[in-house]
Amino acid sequence: MNFRQDSISAMGARTQKAFVFSFCKKKTRRRFIRFLRMLKRRWGKVFLIIDSAPWHRGREVVDFLKAHKKTFRVLYFPLYTPELNPVEQCWKPARKVLSNRLLRTLPSAQYHLCKVFGNAKAMPKMFNYLQD
Repeated sequence: MNFRQDSISAMGARTQKAFVFSFCKKKTRRRFIRFLRMLKRRWGKVFLIIDSAPWHRGREVVDFLKAHKKTFRVLYFPLYTPELNPVEQCWKPARKVLSNRLLRTLPSAQYHLCKVFGNAKAMPKMFNYLQD
C-alpha cells in the first residue's frame, strides 16, 4: 500500500453568524491578499484582528491594506500570543474531526472541514467579550 503525506492550509475569518474560510496549499502573502479580497466582496467593510504570521505582514500586505484603508481596519495581536486570538478556537473542532482518520485525498479532508465549519453549533461562542 502506498501512502503519501499531503497537507492543506486554511485561512479563516469569523463574524457572529458565519465562519468564512479558504483552503490553500501554502499560506503566503499573495494568498492572504486574495483572501482579503474575498472578505471585501462578501462584507464590504472588515475589522481584522490578526496575528503576526509572516503572511499577514510584508510590503505587499501593507500596500494592499493602505490602498483599501476605507475597507479594512486592522489590529495586530502581540507576537507569540495565539491564546489571545479567538479565531484559534475555531480550529479545535476541525482538528477533532480530522484526528485518527485516514483521509485518502485532500478533497475528502476539505469535505470534512466544510461540514465542521458550516455547522454553527460546532463553532465556539467568541463574541460575548466584544459586547461591552
